[in-house]
Amino acid sequence: MQLNGVLAGASVKNEVYILHSFQLAQEVAKNLQLDVMYSIRSGLRNVSLYNDRPFSVNFITDFTVPASFKFTIDNSRGGTISDVKFGIPMEKSGFTTKVEWGKVVKTPFGNFVATPIEGQLKEFVGMTVNVSRISVEDAAIILYNKVSSGEIDKESTLVRITCTDTNIQRADDILSGLLDAYKRSIIDDKNQIAKSTSEFIEDRISLIHSELSDVEGQMAEFKQNNGLVDIKASSDAFINQSNTARQRTIQAETQYSMVEYLVDYVSQNMSDNNLIPTMGGISDVGITTQIGNYNQMMLQRNRLAENTSENSPTIVDFDTNLKQMRTAILASLRGYSASLKLQVDKAKKEEAGLMGNLSAVPQQEKKVIDIARQQTIKETLYTYLLNKREETALQLAITEANIRVVEQPFGSRSPIAPRKMVIMLVALIMGIIVPFLFFQVKKLFDTTVHGRKDIEKFTTIPVLGEVPHSQVTINDSEIVVDGDKDDALAEAFRMIRFNMPFVNKDARVIMLTSTMPGEGKTFISGNFAATLGLTGKKVVLIDADIRKRTRSHVDAIAGNFGLTSYLSGNVDDVKSLIVTKSKECNLDILPAGIMAPNPAELLMSDRLEQCIEELKKMYDYVIIDNVPAQVVADAGIVNRVADLTIYVLRETKIDRRYLPELERLHQEKIFNHLCIVINDSRAKSKKYGYGYGYGYGYGNKEKNKWSKFFSHK
Repeated sequence: MQLNGVLAGASVKNEVYILHSFQLAQEVAKNLQLDVMYSIRSGLRNVSLYNDRPFSVNFITDFTVPASFKFTIDNSRGGTISDVKFGIPMEKSGFTTKVEWGKVVKTPFGNFVATPIEGQLKEFVGMTVNVSRISVEDAAIILYNKVSSGEIDKESTLVRITCTDTNIQRADDILSGLLDAYKRSIIDDKNQIAKSTSEFIEDRISLIHSELSDVEGQMAEFKQNNGLVDIKASSDAFINQSNTARQRTIQAETQYSMVEYLVDYVSQNMSDNNLIPTMGGISDVGITTQIGNYNQMMLQRNRLAENTSENSPTIVDFDTNLKQMRTAILASLRGYSASLKLQVDKAKKEEAGLMGNLSAVPQQEKKVIDIARQQTIKETLYTYLLNKREETALQLAITEANIRVVEQPFGSRSPIAPRKMVIMLVALIMGIIVPFLFFQVKKLFDTTVHGRKDIEKFTTIPVLGEVPHSQVTINDSEIVVDGDKDDALAEAFRMIRFNMPFVNKDARVIMLTSTMPGEGKTFISGNFAATLGLTGKKVVLIDADIRKRTRSHVDAIAGNFGLTSYLSGNVDDVKSLIVTKSKECNLDILPAGIMAPNPAELLMSDRLEQCIEELKKMYDYVIIDNVPAQVVADAGIVNRVADLTIYVLRETKIDRRYLPELERLHQEKIFNHLCIVINDSRAKSKKYGYGYGYGYGYGNKEKNKWSKFFSHK
């Protein structure tokens, strides 16, 4: 769009602001009935309907609250409304009713008439249309946010207007409506001067018409009273001498009268924001220019006042300048009026001198001449005002806006949003970055032990092996190793058995401990003992946890006889306390026995060494399932009889900050030949052995063929 007659720069910016004003948006929203919206559900989104809607809803009551409802088109005669919501905030109502086309529908939020649109209704029969109503002001706000306008460049008077909408036709209509409303506002502004002048002329014509009628009445009455018929023929010789003077007097008085009218008008409207009529009878170019500049500034002030407050700095500046201009114009008019008054007085004086020579003319004829002169003045002024009225009416008829539409509204038929490729690309990037950041942050705050690398980083303790994580939960008492099995768990225990001689090749008494309960020590001890037994060696597993008797509980060993019976001296034959665990694995178990009130003292007695010596005579390996080392002192007490100490660390269970303490225990030789077994390892690959995708948990009811309840020998 091009603004003709507007200078580039600040003037264009003012017009851009007016073009994108809320007032114009409200006018367009009202004309296009954008306060009532229609849509249908298509897949996961709502599709807006505009010109392609099957019906129109015309509300016959004023807006009170926002409302929405579903209109199901039953047939060609009407439909049903349901799912009604209205109020602030929107609350669901149970209101439902049948609707017939063309008939008034009464609802809690207002009455309306639904009118079908021919040619489009059949396609929507059986479908549900969502209808919502908002205030015209809210619709104008939505429209205002959709539209943007701006200059093409700083040196141009071209303005670009854009509208972003989900419906192409509605966007075109909005832009066209804005242009039409803008044109009307410009035409209205221009017509304000012509209308003000027209009103002024009409008032003057009415007044002059009355005065002219009075003069003509005086002439007729004077002629009738004095019996005069052809006054002109009897006085031509005398009047011809004064024609020139009379014409000057008439011209001067006409201008003087017009200027006096303007002086009165400006004086009476000094405090109003009214325009000053422009009269062509004023020959002073300076005054005409002042009036024109004042009217242009007043129009600009009134247009800006429609979109801002009366107290804004811009409006206050305009009012100050306009007041000064009105004062200057009034002073100029008064000065010009005084000048014209002198001209009138001079012309009358000259005419009076000529008329003094007519002393011989009868007084009646002088009176007629005086009345005729007044009549001529009134007729001249009356004719002039009639001509100006026609000019003003013609100006009103041909007024046009000084804008030119360079291009009609157009837009891409393909959607500009949402941009699917961009969204997919962003989603792909986020899908990569977010998990990466999540795991990095998780790793940053995770201080637990993760595999062999953490052990080797913080300690010099040898790692005997790693037991992989299992997807299937396994009971603590379950034996997962077998001579025929070659899965990851079985291979892990074989690896531990293979690595044991490298730590202490003469080890026969092996103690297992951990940092805290729940690290799988009981499971590791049972399966490690079974792995040793599968080589043909005889193995006995001692439940040295005489406080909680964990091993005895998981293997469901009944009775009160066990290790505590021997340590307390109640039983001297340790062989009588042994229970068979598995004949296939050559594995027996020495249960904990009854819980003693003094477990530490029992374990410190010499009978523990005697018990181990007796068992070493009967078995190749003695495996001691002991208590956690950091819970009670029992592990350190029992370790005196151990040849090898296996420390079980469950991955993600123990904080890495504990490893330096474990290294201290190793360096100070608190435990004999300390080595580590990593339980529940999640590592996928190793620099040796196998990659494990398995593991185990505890608490499952399933048992393999090696799991059995024990019977006391």
